[in-house]
Amino acid sequence: MQSPEEKNLRNSTAKLTAILFTAICALSLVIIRIALFNFDWGDYSLFLQPWVMQYRGMTFFEGLGTKVGNYNHPYMYLLNIIARINFSDLYLIKSISVIFDFVLAFFVMKIVSLRTASINLRILAFLLTLAIPTVVLNSSMWGQCDSIYSAFAIGSVYFGLKGRSKLAYVFIALAFSFKLQTVFLLPIFPIFILKGKISFKDCYIFFAVYLATLLPAIFAGMPFGDVFSAYITQTGYYSSLNMNIVNIWRLVGPVDYESFRLVGLHIAGLAAIGLMYFTYANRTRLTSNTDYIRLAYLFAIIMPFLLPNMHDRYYFMADALSLLVFLFDKRRWFVPIVTIFCSYLSYAYFLMSGVVLLDFRIAAIALFFVIIIVLRDYVMSVYPSNSER
Repeated sequence: MQSPEEKNLRNSTAKLTAILFTAICALSLVIIRIALFNFDWGDYSLFLQPWVMQYRGMTFFEGLGTKVGNYNHPYMYLLNIIARINFSDLYLIKSISVIFDFVLAFFVMKIVSLRTASINLRILAFLLTLAIPTVVLNSSMWGQCDSIYSAFAIGSVYFGLKGRSKLAYVFIALAFSFKLQTVFLLPIFPIFILKGKISFKDCYIFFAVYLATLLPAIFAGMPFGDVFSAYITQTGYYSSLNMNIVNIWRLVGPVDYESFRLVGLHIAGLAAIGLMYFTYANRTRLTSNTDYIRLAYLFAIIMPFLLPNMHDRYYFMADALSLLVFLFDKRRWFVPIVTIFCSYLSYAYFLMSGVVLLDFRIAAIALFFVIIIVLRDYVMSVYPSNSER
């Protein structure tokens, strides 16, 4: 039998080994990202760099009050700051996104900690999130900022599951202030409220935090029309049912855009409302964190799968949540594989100049069946059996 001192030494050694292993793997993943920093796939040279150069021609305060680009204000504040730093704009822009890759991985790990005390499983969650191909490519190769809003959005899910009402609202508001795509996950908040995990009376925090992110622009003199125009402008910027994403609109041939855009909006809205109503009707049986994770994944994947005008990067949040589906239910190991692969197909098409690794229609069908399987798992878990009715 080991003495208490020997047990403590063994535990300390195990923790030190785990920390060292995590640090080495994380460093390797950082090095991989840095190796991709020199790539520019057009978004930087066509949009981000000109925006930074515009800011560089103004004072910082002038930049706050000037409408530049079509992103919402918090990200533009970051570009305004970058314009004051004497270093590679490309590297700085990508570095911010890489930092939030780690924030995203941290919150995935924290959600897994609600399921298990195993440090090994939590480390696995952290490292697997950092190693998701779309997460790596999005920040370090493409120079996009999807990790920022996704980190805050998944952080809000963590705080919602923990019953930290105010922080849940703060984080979802920060997510929404960076990207409109946060709305994919917003339907889980009424469910958190119905289950008493967060308080409806705290919802003012969402509006207060979002308004706070706009105040620098307002105080710097930006016209109100410009302050609130970013998301309105974005929704009308493209007129295509499908923007290189693997979704249901890959199965539809050439059609009238306006008619089918309305069809898509209605289908997606009905799907979200239907899932919320089903959850409300069976709310007393919604007790497991596993079911909340399934629900979060379903909202994050169903919305871009059904909506028109969706872009190639819009499964980013679902990619991370698909990993959580597997970590909470080992039977569903194929959920992250199919989800992330379908997401990666769109990245490959753009980053490899039109290369199609798999017919998008086949991929869309495969993803549809994965969605149905996770939906079935959720329904079977919370819907009362015949013996209980």
